Order: sequence, then C-alpha cells, then structure tokens
Amino acid sequence: MKYRDSGMPDHELWSTFFNPESILSAMEVGSGIELLIDIGCGYGTFLFPESRIVRQAVGIDIDPGMIEYCRKMIEKDKYQNIELIAGDISSPELSGQLASFIGRADYVTLFNILHCEEPVKLLNTVYRLLKPGGKAGAIHWKHMQTPRGPALEIRPKPEQIAVWAKEAGFILRSELDLPPYHYGLIFTKP
Repeated sequence: MKYRDSGMPDHELWSTFFNPESILSAMEVGSGIELLIDIGCGYGTFLFPESRIVRQAVGIDIDPGMIEYCRKMIEKDKYQNIELIAGDISSPELSGQLASFIGRADYVTLFNILHCEEPVKLLNTVYRLLKPGGKAGAIHWKHMQTPRGPALEIRPKPEQIAVWAKEAGFILRSELDLPPYHYGLIFTKP
C-alpha cells in the first residue's frame, strides 16, 4: 500500500529541498556503517550519497518507477554496493526479501515517510532490521507551510515520532533542526 500523501514531484524540484551530504552528516551516517537500509528511497536523493559513505546500502521503495530510476542510475554511474528492493515494507510479501537483513542493519533511514497510516508498525519493522546498538534516523517536514510535504493534519511533529519510536522499543538519542524545512531524530535500538 502506497502511503497517504506520498507522491513525488519531478527530480529537479525534489532535489532543491535538501543538501543530502549535510543532512547525512548531521544524522550521523558515517564510514563505520556496514549496512544501511533506506526505506522509501525515491529518486535515491539520499541513497546514492549514503552508498559513498557506507559499505552496503539497500534502497526500498513501493513505487516501481522510483526503483527503475535508481536502477538506471546504478548502471549509469556503476555503483557496486547498492541493492534495490521493490515493495511495501509493511507487507508480509516483502518479508522473504528482508529475511537476510533481519538483525543486521547498522542504520535505517526513514526520511519523510512517518506520515504513513501505521507509523508504529513501520517502526517495529525497522526495529527488527537493526542489530542491537543500531540507529534509526528519521527526518520529516517541519509542522509549518513548506513548498512540499504532506498535509499539515497528517504531518507528524518530532514529539509524536518520539512517542511512536518509544512504543516500538527505541531510545531517543538526539533531535536536530535541519533548516530550512526539516527536523531530524536519531534513535537507537538497545
């Protein structure tokens, strides 16, 4: 199931909203990470910069068009350490493809995705993917008028995401301001 209010604009517009390298640095995505899983990887805005930092990156997206776009970029730029998975992270059908990653991920990104219908269910999946001590990084649009992002009534505030993450078993490590449009939260799996 595609998450509510999750359509993507064209790549050129989307890329104007972020400085991926700066955000990844602030979100503690560093060279010590062996396995990073990017849930809702979209155009690979963060996936490709992540892959230049970590040993192995896995991009997951429900939209086959986004996966195909990333696949073409991988072939064009000859990325060797990216795996793509097409499907709904919340679906039981995807569990077979994810089985080899359970309890192995050092870091999982949830960038602009926690306005979904069942955020705790998604966070529970992330918890299972992470190894003990692993990190989950969430960024989201601030709760104000922005040039993109989901409707304000479904846009989560940082304190709401912190409650959901605690319910899933996470510990909040830090909260960040990521100007001009985003905030970030970093959680750990105990």
